[in-house]
Amino acid sequence: MTNATDTNIIPLNGMYEEYFLDYASYVILERAVPSIVDGLKPVQRRILYSLKEKDDGRYHKVANIIGHTMQYHPHGDAAIGDALVHLGQKDLLIDTQGNWGDYRTGDRAAAPR
Repeated sequence: MTNATDTNIIPLNGMYEEYFLDYASYVILERAVPSIVDGLKPVQRRILYSLKEKDDGRYHKVANIIGHTMQYHPHGDAAIGDALVHLGQKDLLIDTQGNWGDYRTGDRAAAPR
Protein backbone atom coordinates (compact mmCIF):
# COMPACT_ATOMS: atom_id res chain seq x y z
CA MET A 1 0.00 0.00 0.00
CA THR A 2 1.13 3.48 -0.64
CA ASN A 3 0.81 6.42 1.68
CA ALA A 4 -1.73 8.04 -0.67
CA THR A 5 -4.25 5.23 -0.11
CA ASP A 6 -3.60 5.15 3.66
CA THR A 7 -4.96 8.67 3.99
CA ASN A 8 -8.33 7.57 2.54
CA ILE A 9 -8.93 4.98 5.27
CA ILE A 10 -11.67 5.97 7.70
CA PRO A 11 -11.71 4.35 11.17
CA LEU A 12 -14.91 2.43 11.95
CA ASN A 13 -14.86 2.80 15.72
CA GLY A 14 -17.63 5.13 16.79
CA MET A 15 -19.12 5.42 13.31
CA TYR A 16 -21.92 2.92 14.01
CA GLU A 17 -22.81 4.63 17.28
CA GLU A 18 -23.13 7.94 15.46
CA TYR A 19 -25.22 6.44 12.65
CA PHE A 20 -27.49 4.66 15.13
CA LEU A 21 -28.06 7.85 17.13
CA ASP A 22 -28.83 9.77 13.93
CA TYR A 23 -31.33 7.14 12.82
CA ALA A 24 -32.93 6.83 16.27
CA SER A 25 -33.40 10.58 16.57
CA TYR A 26 -34.90 10.65 13.06
CA VAL A 27 -37.40 7.92 13.97
CA ILE A 28 -38.39 9.66 17.19
CA LEU A 29 -38.77 13.12 15.67
CA GLU A 30 -40.26 12.18 12.30
CA ARG A 31 -42.55 9.27 13.22
CA ALA A 32 -43.31 9.06 16.93
CA VAL A 33 -43.70 12.70 17.95
CA PRO A 34 -46.70 14.62 16.56
CA SER A 35 -45.87 17.53 14.29
CA ILE A 36 -45.96 20.99 15.82
CA VAL A 37 -47.74 22.27 12.69
CA ASP A 38 -50.95 20.23 12.94
CA GLY A 39 -50.50 17.92 15.95
CA LEU A 40 -50.70 14.75 13.85
CA LYS A 41 -48.30 11.87 13.44
CA PRO A 42 -47.45 10.80 9.87
CA VAL A 43 -49.68 7.71 10.07
CA GLN A 44 -52.62 9.84 11.21
CA ARG A 45 -52.00 12.29 8.38
CA ARG A 46 -51.97 9.41 5.89
CA ILE A 47 -55.21 8.03 7.32
CA LEU A 48 -56.93 11.38 6.88
CA TYR A 49 -55.62 11.66 3.32
CA SER A 50 -56.93 8.20 2.55
CA LEU A 51 -60.31 9.07 4.07
CA LYS A 52 -60.46 12.20 1.93
CA GLU A 53 -59.82 10.13 -1.19
CA LYS A 54 -62.54 7.61 -0.27
CA ASP A 55 -65.06 10.28 0.77
CA ASP A 56 -68.38 9.65 -0.95
CA GLY A 57 -70.75 10.48 1.91
CA ARG A 58 -71.06 6.91 3.17
CA TYR A 59 -69.49 5.09 6.09
CA HIS A 60 -66.59 2.80 5.20
CA LYS A 61 -65.42 -0.30 7.01
CA VAL A 62 -62.25 0.01 9.05
CA ALA A 63 -60.55 -2.81 7.13
CA ASN A 64 -61.15 -0.97 3.84
CA ILE A 65 -59.68 2.23 5.25
CA ILE A 66 -56.65 0.33 6.58
CA GLY A 67 -56.11 -1.36 3.22
CA HIS A 68 -56.39 1.91 1.33
CA THR A 69 -54.03 3.67 3.75
CA MET A 70 -51.39 0.94 3.31
CA GLN A 71 -50.72 2.42 -0.13
CA TYR A 72 -49.22 5.44 1.63
CA HIS A 73 -47.99 3.92 4.93
CA PRO A 74 -46.05 0.69 4.30
CA HIS A 75 -45.40 -0.15 7.97
CA GLY A 76 -48.14 -2.72 8.44
CA ASP A 77 -51.83 -2.74 9.13
CA ALA A 78 -51.53 -2.94 12.93
CA ALA A 79 -50.00 0.54 13.21
CA ILE A 80 -52.64 1.98 10.90
CA GLY A 81 -55.48 0.26 12.76
CA ASP A 82 -54.24 1.44 16.16
CA ALA A 83 -53.87 5.03 14.95
CA LEU A 84 -57.33 4.95 13.37
CA VAL A 85 -58.88 3.61 16.58
CA HIS A 86 -57.15 6.31 18.64
CA LEU A 87 -58.51 9.02 16.35
CA GLY A 88 -61.98 7.47 16.47
CA GLN A 89 -62.00 7.01 20.25
CA LYS A 90 -61.19 10.65 20.84
CA ASP A 91 -63.74 11.84 18.24
CA LEU A 92 -61.00 13.65 16.34
CA LEU A 93 -61.90 14.34 12.71
CA ILE A 94 -63.62 10.95 12.25
CA ASP A 95 -67.34 10.24 12.46
CA THR A 96 -67.50 6.77 13.99
CA GLN A 97 -70.20 4.14 13.98
CA GLY A 98 -70.08 0.88 15.96
CA ASN A 99 -67.79 -0.41 18.71
CA TRP A 100 -64.64 1.71 18.82
CA GLY A 101 -63.89 0.98 22.47
CA ASP A 102 -63.07 3.59 25.08
CA TYR A 103 -59.57 4.72 25.99
CA ARG A 104 -60.72 6.00 29.40
CA THR A 105 -61.90 2.57 30.59
CA GLY A 106 -59.49 0.44 28.58
CA ASP A 107 -62.20 -1.19 26.46
CA ARG A 108 -60.76 -2.37 23.17
CA ALA A 109 -62.32 -1.67 19.81
CA ALA A 110 -63.97 -4.45 17.86
CA ALA A 111 -61.84 -6.28 15.30
CA PRO A 112 -61.66 -4.50 11.94
CA ARG A 113 -63.99 -6.01 9.39
